[in-house]
Amino acid sequence: MLSEVVTSAMVSGVLDEIVGLLPVIIPASISFIAVRKGLSFLISSLRSA
Repeated sequence: MLSEVVTSAMVSGVLDEIVGLLPVIIPASISFIAVRKGLSFLISSLRSA
C-alpha cells in the first residue's frame, strides 16, 4: 500500500535534502559537543578549586 503512494522522485527529493543539510548539521553537532565538554571542564575545575 505504501509503495503505491511513495514514488522514487519523492525519495530522491528527501535524500537530496538530507545530503544538503549535512554540511550544516555536522559542524553544529561538533560545536555543541565541544561547548558541553568545555562547560563540564570549567565547572569541574571550579569545584576542585
